[in-house]
Amino acid sequence: MLNRFIASFLQHIAEEKRYSPETVRGYSIDLKQFADFVADYDPELLKDVKRIDRLTIRHFLGMLGETGRDPRSLARKLATLKSFFKYLHLRGDIPVNVASFVQTPKLRKSIPSFLSEDQISDLMDNSHTDDSLLGRRDYAILELFYSTGMRVSEMANLTLGQLNLERMTVRVFGKGSKERIIPVGRMAADSIESYLTLRKQLVPNMQLRDGVVFLNKNGRPLTAGGIRVRVKQAIKKIADMKKVSPHVLRHSFATHLLNRGADLMAVKDLLGHENLSTTQIYTHLQTDKLKSVYKTAHPRAAQSQHD
Repeated sequence: MLNRFIASFLQHIAEEKRYSPETVRGYSIDLKQFADFVADYDPELLKDVKRIDRLTIRHFLGMLGETGRDPRSLARKLATLKSFFKYLHLRGDIPVNVASFVQTPKLRKSIPSFLSEDQISDLMDNSHTDDSLLGRRDYAILELFYSTGMRVSEMANLTLGQLNLERMTVRVFGKGSKERIIPVGRMAADSIESYLTLRKQLVPNMQLRDGVVFLNKNGRPLTAGGIRVRVKQAIKKIADMKKVSPHVLRHSFATHLLNRGADLMAVKDLLGHENLSTTQIYTHLQTDKLKSVYKTAHPRAAQSQHD
């Protein structure tokens, strides 16, 4: 019963909610882990889901905590269970969403890792040396990431129809297929056009496959995992960072916009955040810049009592 409900839920978020394949995969992993726990904890609960209570969920999270999972990972697992049991409750399969009574672990808001503007220049210069088809592709991916702040799943699913290089915009479908229009910078637009031009010359029929912009060497859509690998390799060549992912470029995009005076609400919309609080984490990155402005502009900032 539980496994059947999980399958139904995953189909629901994939087909009706139109979540990205990567997001659905994440939900699937979390729910399979929960089902495996339930099978060991009390096999009878697999047949009678109504008997699963908040204590079951707390024991599940406690088990994960004992294995060294950090609070952020536990919070994501709980969020998955809350969505799953909410779905069952709305369908009438269970009388109440038991997961909603379990408190989310407190999270310490971490400052996102980002590259400086000089490091971004080094990244692009270093990546703009390979004039092969795949070299142009990888360079275009880096430019587009930094130009738009897109998520890796959005980049992997990007189609030719979403690009308007004449108007220099891209139409992006984010979480829950929510649409937003993002401007594309001249460097990014030129790099994409260069890649697509060479792609059409070398493999005339390649652009017809699914209409996906970024393809692998076999002409199939480049996966989110493939994009992560290419971006990680590029960043590691110019920066010594512990955690490297395409999100570093998304963080850099937001940070540099705010540092240059962009409105926080505008950055929120460009990133596709639902809540302003999610975007506000980037305001912590402006501390040094604000201190510098303060020291320069405030009449008493540099004075001492002995002046």
